[in-house]
Amino acid sequence: IFDLPAGATLAQRLHNHLVSHPVGRAIFGQAQAIEGDVHAFSALPYWSEKVCGDGWAAVGDATSFIDPLYSPGLDFCSFTSYYVANLLARGLAGENVSALLDYYNAQYPVTYRKWFESLYQDKYFYMGEADLMSASLLLDVASYYIGLVRPVYRDPECAFARLPFEGRPGRVAASMMKFYRRRLVALGKNRAAAGRLGEVNSGWRELYDGFVPDFRLRKQIGQGLRRWWRAEWKNLTMSPRRARSATATCAVIPSVVEGSRQI
Repeated sequence: IFDLPAGATLAQRLHNHLVSHPVGRAIFGQAQAIEGDVHAFSALPYWSEKVCGDGWAAVGDATSFIDPLYSPGLDFCSFTSYYVANLLARGLAGENVSALLDYYNAQYPVTYRKWFESLYQDKYFYMGEADLMSASLLLDVASYYIGLVRPVYRDPECAFARLPFEGRPGRVAASMMKFYRRRLVALGKNRAAAGRLGEVNSGWRELYDGFVPDFRLRKQIGQGLRRWWRAEWKNLTMSPRRARSATATCAVIPSVVEGSRQI
């Protein structure tokens, strides 16, 4: 998606990138990198194929990690820690917890995969687009409050005893979220291909009255859907302009070539 400018070292490449923007140039123009202090990491996401066994269980970041910028780390920590604490308490009380261990090993990879595919996959293709990211934020957070926060508010003991995206309801929710996520990715890629990234960003402001697990979530879902649909309309009206430009260029080229032959 993005490559740093050329440079002799990683620090120089980062500096060249920062000063390519007027604001970055004003702040970092005279900055000097400390030798050996600049590092880069890639392929950060990971997940464990097995999260528990006889006498042990993993929780939080020991089980998986998705994304450092838009990450659900505390959610995974909450659900896994609560589940394992309950598992340990019941095991120490003398219960047979083999079914709980089997469920944790079977469901956790499903939860991780659906969470990744629903929310995070390819998100960086549109993270710099104000309207697309706004639509995503509204739909993602409202879905999060409906699917996870509301059940925890109603009955935390029951909600934390199961992992997200479980069963048929989880598959349906994941499919719906993956659909709009894929569309937003496609819109971002189309804008990049047309050279129209960031056209709506100037002057954009986001103000919300807060996310709470009540009827106000319907308003935020409506806002997110409207912004998504406006972006779809913008995409439809953008394509004909590109097509006409290409046609006009093709129409001019033969006459130019013909003229050059006559000369």
